[in-house]
Amino acid sequence: MKKETSSDGAPPSIQAAMAATRREKEQLDFYINDRAKRIKVRLVLYLLGCSLAYLAIGFWLSLCAFAVLLLSDLFDVYNLLRVVRPLMVAGKLRMARRRAFVSGLMQGLGFGLATCFYFFTVPNPDIIFVIGCFGLGAVNAVIVLPQNKEVALARLGLYGVAPICMVLIQKTFFGGWEPVIINSPAVVMLLACMIYMILTFAKAGMENHSVNGALFRSREDLKQAYEHMARQQAEMRRLSQVALKANDTVIITDPQRRIVWVNEAFTRHSGYTPEEAHGRYVAELMTQNDPEIMKNDSIDRAAATGGRFRGEVQSIRKDGSHYWLDVNLFPIFGDDGEVEFFVTIERDVTEARKVAKDMAEARAQAEAGARAKAEFLANMSHEIRTPLTGVMGMAELLAETDLDDEQRRYADTIRSSSLSLMAIINDILDLSKLDAGRMELHPVPFAPEACFRETLDLLEPMARAKGLSLRLTVPDELPGMVKADDGRLRQVATNIIGNAIKFTEKGSVVVTLSADAQGRLCFAVRDTGIGISKDKQEQIFDHFTQAEASTTRRFGGSGLGLSISRHIVAAMGGEIQLTSELGKGATFCVCVPVDVLSDATEETPKPATSPISVDLVAGSSILIVEDNQTNRFLLGRYLKDQPVVVDFAVDGVDALEKTAAGPYDLVFMDVSMPRMGGIEATRQIRELPIPQPTIVALTAHAFDDERQACLDAGMDDFLTKPIRKVDFLRRIAEFQNGEAAAA
Repeated sequence: MKKETSSDGAPPSIQAAMAATRREKEQLDFYINDRAKRIKVRLVLYLLGCSLAYLAIGFWLSLCAFAVLLLSDLFDVYNLLRVVRPLMVAGKLRMARRRAFVSGLMQGLGFGLATCFYFFTVPNPDIIFVIGCFGLGAVNAVIVLPQNKEVALARLGLYGVAPICMVLIQKTFFGGWEPVIINSPAVVMLLACMIYMILTFAKAGMENHSVNGALFRSREDLKQAYEHMARQQAEMRRLSQVALKANDTVIITDPQRRIVWVNEAFTRHSGYTPEEAHGRYVAELMTQNDPEIMKNDSIDRAAATGGRFRGEVQSIRKDGSHYWLDVNLFPIFGDDGEVEFFVTIERDVTEARKVAKDMAEARAQAEAGARAKAEFLANMSHEIRTPLTGVMGMAELLAETDLDDEQRRYADTIRSSSLSLMAIINDILDLSKLDAGRMELHPVPFAPEACFRETLDLLEPMARAKGLSLRLTVPDELPGMVKADDGRLRQVATNIIGNAIKFTEKGSVVVTLSADAQGRLCFAVRDTGIGISKDKQEQIFDHFTQAEASTTRRFGGSGLGLSISRHIVAAMGGEIQLTSELGKGATFCVCVPVDVLSDATEETPKPATSPISVDLVAGSSILIVEDNQTNRFLLGRYLKDQPVVVDFAVDGVDALEKTAAGPYDLVFMDVSMPRMGGIEATRQIRELPIPQPTIVALTAHAFDDERQACLDAGMDDFLTKPIRKVDFLRRIAEFQNGEAAAA
């Protein structure tokens, strides 16, 4: 059965207990206030009684009796105000009632003690006077009976027991009953009257307490209601001021959307005064019946159904200027469930829309600039790499002929200059990728020692030409296999070691491998070169920057290598540190995170590429699709002495026709060609009902997304221009051996 609860969520039993506690607090508080308020009346009665006793017991005894009465009553009132009330306020109601009980009992004992002064010191005490004293005490106790039953009953009991005790003491110590013998009808009548008076007072007190309690509760309810109403009025005043002074426009309309009230911001934004707006339809006032603006009736449709609306709408000011508002409309319902009025809050977003539009245009311009930059770099890469293929290829072919020493030096100079130009192009493209966040990492297993030995082997001729010692130091604890992007690591190592060789005139360059406790592969490159001053050590990692302007003229270089290296190392999650003094060499330390592989995962590293001759298997038919005549001639010369059948096409259309007419085993497809490019030609070749050839892109575009476009079109692999003879022949050999990469 579901438990019944009250409106505020608490069960009725808990509500009843809370109400009982509240009534107890009210009674105790009323008792404390009444005792404190009537102390003057009690003191007057005490003074009057002691004055009468003075006639019988003398001044000093009556003074002592008054002092006892005064102190006991003051103690009671002080205890009620200073001890009982704080306990009650703190919620310790039971302890407060106990303290009030003890205090009241002490006051009653004081009253009884004062009466004893008369009874035991006068030789023949007047029993009527004694009865009167205890009767007055009983009446005083009965008065507080409605507020504090425990105290009242304790006093009544005390005043009933006190005479008995006094009689027993009189009999025991003074040996007679005479002083207390009731021997007069007047005394009996007095006792009867006292009992009747006490009962009457008790009944009247209970009734009076009930009436006073009801009045008190009613007064408290009225007080709380007034305070609640005052709080509501204060809150309404605050809210009205907030609405009136708000920066946003606030409009209150009736259910038909006629304006009832507007705030000050409405006049500032629209130009209409409250008097001009009152009673007007919002749509009519804010649009001036402009048909174009009134086409957007979404607010009226929402209001017609008693719904809400939030959105941006265009409005017209009083002066005819247009502006945009962010409108938030919501209904306020009455007790009958019908819409009582609508509240509309409007914010001028004209400037915000303008800023957003400007930002969108700026973003579009920035994106267009980035696209233009990417297209420019791609085109420059293509336009430079394509002729470089001819330059480098012809230099290679020239070097294979019979040349004297001077002619061979000329050919080697052409090749080395072409490689330097190619390195600069690659650096610029890498920098563009890093700035655009397009550089991707490709972790693979590799042997760190083999990776760095191959790198040093490539740089050894450069060091030997300058008479430098180039050494690699490998500790025994270096991991045999790790997993990371070895290509990017080789690039960083080549840049840093190459820089060390370039800026060292004599001495040595030492490369030290190590692995730190954080699972990072580290290598340090220490040289005996020109060194770097403290104020230049951070600048050398900036784009196109070297330590001194004279350095570029003396040693050459683009100043991109270290900047690119820092970006690559950061992308790998590592760091580069530099220690150097001018004239005392430099030490670069690079640490990158790697995954250390166990011996079971070790793989035999691939041998380094070297310019050796490649023998091809006879019988393969190869189609070379290239619009550049020099490159066609060059690639043809590469295959002149090879046992393969070679054919040429000048563009994609020509390639499509030749592929359809005679099947080929391998097609080298240039990407950028007139009439039809290599990507579209590949798509159409893949749709031909012929034995499909392996298609390898010959691309001068070095960006990953452009290479991916080649693979997505159906190409199997790609070669990046400029194309070296050994790479070209090796790719054909891989195809013949079934090792060509699949798309």
